[in-house]
Amino acid sequence: MVQVKNSVNRQVPADISGQERPIRVFGRMMKKGLLAHAYLLVGAPGAGKKALAFSLAKLLLCEKPYLGEDLPSPCGSCAGCLKFEHHTHPDLVILKPQGAMIKLEQIRDLQRALSFSPLDSQRRVCLILEAQKINLPAANALLKTLEEPPGGNHLILTATSVRGLLPTIVSRCQVVHCEGLSVSALMERIKEKRLCPSDSAQFLACFSEGSISKAMDLIEQNIFSVREDLFEFLKSKKGKALLMLLVLSKQISNKRENILLAVQVIRTFLRDLMMLKVLKKYDRKKPKEHIVQTLINPDYVNELQAISHRFGSQDLAEYCQWLDKVEWLLDRNISREFLAESALIFWIRKRR
Repeated sequence: MVQVKNSVNRQVPADISGQERPIRVFGRMMKKGLLAHAYLLVGAPGAGKKALAFSLAKLLLCEKPYLGEDLPSPCGSCAGCLKFEHHTHPDLVILKPQGAMIKLEQIRDLQRALSFSPLDSQRRVCLILEAQKINLPAANALLKTLEEPPGGNHLILTATSVRGLLPTIVSRCQVVHCEGLSVSALMERIKEKRLCPSDSAQFLACFSEGSISKAMDLIEQNIFSVREDLFEFLKSKKGKALLMLLVLSKQISNKRENILLAVQVIRTFLRDLMMLKVLKKYDRKKPKEHIVQTLINPDYVNELQAISHRFGSQDLAEYCQWLDKVEWLLDRNISREFLAESALIFWIRKRR
């Protein structure tokens, strides 16, 4: 059989937390013999699309899958499962972008591969990762395969959004939306992996938008050091803050991504300060534990409460609007250092 060449890591991701529902639906359809020929898994980066795609592929290639009322699962011991785990299964084909795009030649290779019968299994599974990166000629070629899929083949595509794909491709796939982990579930994963001190896990979980992979990326970006520097700036008195301004703005302006990260961290402080003002006004009888649970930065609750009087609610709202403008200007060739300085100095001007 012709196999599509690729360098993707074919290791099955272990984490499919939060994707139990689509797996159950998939298992029921598989049990009834009602599987679609093509599935499109859609979700934000890090939402678990790739993990789900590999999990479904393994279930399809298992010789004795469990398809009961509980969560469907591959047996893990048959020849199909063992070959899948060792990345040697001849009926698993994987496409991913070569460079920036998935190209026409790759789709042509895939079509040649699909023209043969599966070698070891009753079916062949093709994973097309990051399908939103298919260029137009390749997309038109893939459309022909989706319109008349060869028997015994199942295609599983992943994409960040249906908007990046031809509507005709989307219409020929069963679309599955992948939701990220809840904050509480992600906190548990963060604690299990010991990514940060336990009192900082809530911040990392809230900031990671349901994605354990994003949480790990943020650790690589020294997110807690960024947060500490920005909060030190926030809580400093006006004179010291002015001295810190130039150093901090230079520090965060060396890359576009660093400014965006800083802006997002500042937003968490603004949101917590607004929340504390609301709770102080309407929720005085609630215990402190209740207040802490509502914050993104609960480990800073005492200091946030101490400085909340420096900013009025209108000031905080205006600051949020200014940060929106900073993000908008960042994509319009405005000096990054100027934008970093203006984002921080607004903080100083608005304090009381």
